[in-house]
This record gives sequence, C-alpha cells and structure tokens, in this order.
Amino acid sequence: MRQELAEKIGIDAQQVKFWFQNRRTKIKLKARGNENKEIRKENAQLRAENMKLFQQLQCGKCRDVNPMDEKWRIANENARLMGMKQRAQGYLIKLINEAPLPHSEMLGHVASASLHQVPFIESISTKQAMLLAYAERALSEFMMLARNGEPLWQRCATGKMLNRQEYKRHTFPGLLGPCPEGFVIESSKETSFVRGRPYELVDIITDVSRWSKMFPGIIAGVRKSNVITSGPLTPQNGLLQEMNVDLWVQSPQAPNRRMKFLRFSRQIEGMWAVVDVSPMDSMRGIEAEGNQIGYMGCRLLPSGCLLEDIDSTGFTKVTWIVHVEYNDTIVSPPFKSFFQSGQALGASRWLALLQRQCEYMSNQDSSYSSGADMSDLGRRSVLDLAKRMMASFYTAMSKPFTLKQPSNNVRNWRGRCKIRADMFGVTVRMVIWNCSTIGEPPALVLSATTTLWVPGIPPQFIHDYLCNGQRRGEWDRFSFGSAVEELSSVVTCQQLHGNAVSIIQPSHVADQANSNMLVLQETTSDISCSLVVYSFVEKTMMCAIMDGGDNTSVFLLPSGFSILPDGHGKTTQHVAASASSSSALTGRSSTAGSILTAGYQAILPGSGYKHAIETMDNAGNRVCQAMKQILAGIGAEYALPAA
Repeated sequence: MRQELAEKIGIDAQQVKFWFQNRRTKIKLKARGNENKEIRKENAQLRAENMKLFQQLQCGKCRDVNPMDEKWRIANENARLMGMKQRAQGYLIKLINEAPLPHSEMLGHVASASLHQVPFIESISTKQAMLLAYAERALSEFMMLARNGEPLWQRCATGKMLNRQEYKRHTFPGLLGPCPEGFVIESSKETSFVRGRPYELVDIITDVSRWSKMFPGIIAGVRKSNVITSGPLTPQNGLLQEMNVDLWVQSPQAPNRRMKFLRFSRQIEGMWAVVDVSPMDSMRGIEAEGNQIGYMGCRLLPSGCLLEDIDSTGFTKVTWIVHVEYNDTIVSPPFKSFFQSGQALGASRWLALLQRQCEYMSNQDSSYSSGADMSDLGRRSVLDLAKRMMASFYTAMSKPFTLKQPSNNVRNWRGRCKIRADMFGVTVRMVIWNCSTIGEPPALVLSATTTLWVPGIPPQFIHDYLCNGQRRGEWDRFSFGSAVEELSSVVTCQQLHGNAVSIIQPSHVADQANSNMLVLQETTSDISCSLVVYSFVEKTMMCAIMDGGDNTSVFLLPSGFSILPDGHGKTTQHVAASASSSSALTGRSSTAGSILTAGYQAILPGSGYKHAIETMDNAGNRVCQAMKQILAGIGAEYALPAA
C-alpha cells in the first residue's frame, strides 16, 4: 500500500513512511499539549484554593481547625471541669457540715424544742459527736417537712409530692448537696391512723429484727446494723443507728434498692420522730452500688415517720415521709411511674403495710375464722405456716438471681399470650435453683415468672377476681375448670377486705394423683400491693396442723400473683364492711392501672437436660395460659409485657 501511494504521488516509499510517522507524532504532541493545558488550568485552580485556605489559617478565629487537636482540647477541658466539680462537691460537703442550722420561721418550733442540743454521755467520740450533729440537722429538716402542708407539699395524681422550689428555698444548700447527675427525685407524704401506741411502734421500728419482720414485703434483708449511741434514760430517745438494708418490690422486673443510712429516734413535745438519712459520704459508692445486677443506686434525704398519740383510743396518728434520689436508668419503662410516684417504696407503701401488720398483730389471738373448727393452737400453726409460705414467695418473686451464683440457672423462655383477638409475645423468666439446705441432697426447683402491665384496671379489681372461688377454675388448672370449696378461713385484717388465710379444695381434680391434696392460700390487700399466694399441702398433714400439730416438716412450694399499682393514679381499698369475697367485680377506673405478675414453681423431676426443657415448656405454657384467662376474665382491653 505504501508503494502504490508513492508511485501515485511520485515520491519514494521511504518518504511516505516518514511522513506518516511525523503525522502521528504531531497528533500525539497536539493531544499532549491540550492535556497539559487542562492540567495547568486545574493546577492554577488548586493553587488559588490553597492560597485561600492559607489566608483563612492566618485568621485567629479559624486557626485551630485540626479535628484531633480539637478532640484533645475538649478532653482536657472536660478533665479540668470534672476536677473543678469534684473539688466543689468536697467543699460543699465541708460547708454543709460546718454550717449552723437554718433559722427560718418554719424551723422555729424545732429550735423551741431544743433539738440543737445533744444531751448524751460526755465521753462520746468525735466521730459520734459529728454523726449526732448531722442527725440533728436531718431531724430538723424532717420536722419541717412533717409539720407543713401547702405550698411546701403539693397534691398530685397519686398523693402528695414536694414543691421543689419551696423545698430548696428552706433547705439550700441541703444536707447532701445537689442531686447527682442522672438521678431522679422521689418524694411522698402520707398520714393515717395506726392501731397501737407510739412507744410500741417506736420499739418495733428501732429494733432491727422486729422492723425487718414487720415489713416483709419491703425489706429483703438487713446486711448490717450498728448502734452508734443511745439515750441516757430511754434507749429509744436519742438512739442513733447505722443501717445497710436491701428493699424489694414484688416483681422480678423491678430493681431492688440497696440503701445505707443513719436512723435517729427522738421524743419531741409528746411525739416520737424516727428519721432516716444517708450519711454525709453517700456520694461515694453510688456508682458501685448502681452497677450491681438488680439493684439501683440511691441516697436517702431526711425521711421517716412522726408518731402522735391519740388520747385513749388505742390508735396513733402516723405521718410518713419518703424523700429519695435514685438512678432510674435500670428501671424498665412500665415501672418508671410506679417508682417515681412513690407507690413502689414510698410513704403510701410503708404506711399501708404498717397499718395492715398492726391489725394482724392485734387480731392474731382473736382472728375470726369460718368453716372447719380450729383450736387456738391450730389457728396459730396455720398462720405460721402461711407466714413461711409468703416468705418463700417473696424470695422467688423478688430476689435478683444472677448467673454468678453457681447453683442458679437463669434464662428467658419466649411464649405468646392472647387478649381478645390480638396475640403478643411474653417473656417468662426461668430460674433453676437449689432449695436444699446444707447436708441435704440437692433439690432443684424451677421458678417461672412473667409480668404484664394492664392499664385502666386497678389492682383491687384484679384481686377480687382472683379471690372469687366460683371463677377460680377459669385460670387454675388444678381446679379443672370448676369452683373451689373453702374448708376453713382465718381473717388476718378485719378492717380491710381481702386479707385472709384459707384452706381450700377443688370440686373436681384434673389429676387423680393430686386428689389427696389441699391448697393453703393467703390473700393480702392494701392500697400499695395485693397478693394471692397458694401452695399444695397433703390433706392428712393439713388436718393435723389445723388440730395444732407441728408444721416445721411441711415442704412448701408457693405459686401465685402480685398486683401492683402502675403509678398512673391513686388506688382505693374496700373496707371489710362493704365487700365480701363473693362480691361483684367493681371499681373499674380509666386512669389507675395494674402491674400483674404471675409466678409458678415446680420441682424438677430429674437432672437431665431433657427433663429441664420439658418442665420449662410446661411451666411457661401454664403461666401464659393463666395470664390469658385472667385477662379475659377481668375484661382487659389492652396489656403490655413489662420485660
């Protein structure tokens, strides 16, 4: 082709070759030149942008734009501010300890009662003197809270709560300083009349052993107690104690509360005051307490009870106050209103349980019983057995089991529950634990519990349904769909409806192996908590106990229900004269709801994995089925798992 082109134009073929090579070279050079121009243009733009940025860096306001440098600056500033905060807190505590008592009009009556003096033994140590002075300051604040109403206390949906502005105006800077970051404030106040004389109640409250037994539904255990000083004449008048206790609520989903506090009792103008307050160093250790599984960190501001004698009536006017700051980050949403309203561990809870327990003690020897005749000894034996059953139920329902305990196996079982046409998921907590004592062969027990929030239906309504013997077969598989017969009953609180210990048997038994079994049941109810707890007892053994026989060898494995208010409204309580166990279900409310927990326990039939799984499935299905039937029986329109 090159030769043909050379002959046509009259030149050498070699020249044609060079021409094409030169042509290709020129095209390449031109393309490279164009590309070079584009690169030069882009380079000029980058240079201009670089110069603009350089000029911005020269500006003082924009100089420190390095993100890493900024992070280091913020971290250093954070550390500096944290150090300032800690120093300020330490200085504030020192200032509080050295400051004199506030001299406001609201504390004038306290000064007139000579509360500033410490009339005790002269040889007390410096530490004891400091603690006594601190306790006196707490007592002053408590008396101010107890003796004043509005505007210091304002009404709310669940009772009374502190007006924070008024409180700060009279107590600033406060005994314990500002509320820790991330904590919420709970305050409540209740006043009512309790059977008993003030000095009798003070004896109970200041005796650690009797106090813990008086409030079994609140006090999980006393970890430590120590008497710092006592009064020169009457031990309770000026008694100062150091306490470390665990408080619980009857639901596995509610965190327990661990508290360290000082308890100070004093007689003032014919009245008795018992005041609890966290020690001055309570800010240290809050984080450590809060990190423990199942416990919330908290500190107690001046709280307690004021006891006033009512002339020759046998009753005491009791004003109870609870003022606490706690970390609610581990409180699940359905329980937040329950705790913050004070219905969980607030004044209404303590005072309601005190009333019911005092009624129980006053009527213990003369408790009204119906059905089969029981001697006085038999009645006491039955009540003691029921007390053991309730203590076991509290542990199964409220104790925070953890995997750190080698004898426990904790897991969640997933099931489903139905309300009307809607299905929803339910989580049942399964705990396998060893119930045997030292020296006995291991006996493994399965505890299955689940909790539902039932809005709009108050606890008393659900309690009445569960206590209705004619409808028990709707939810109790043992009753085989039939009513139950009450063989005998002992009323434990004649003033309040729904408090009794009963011995019942079903009209029909599903499993003939259980035909020789009776059911021991205790029901308790007040405005703060309702319980329905039962356990199977062999018939001949139960009859022997009713005749006054020994009950210590009876093995109890209680199941049952706890019904708590949900904190969205104030609950009411029927008096015994206006209600009966077979009364119609009344008292529906559009605001007050309930937190319903069902608990079922069973002995594991074997040690194999297969037996454990089968028992868990059976227990989970039993609990879910009971919840389904209860929701239908009370006409619930809505329910939400509280897990």
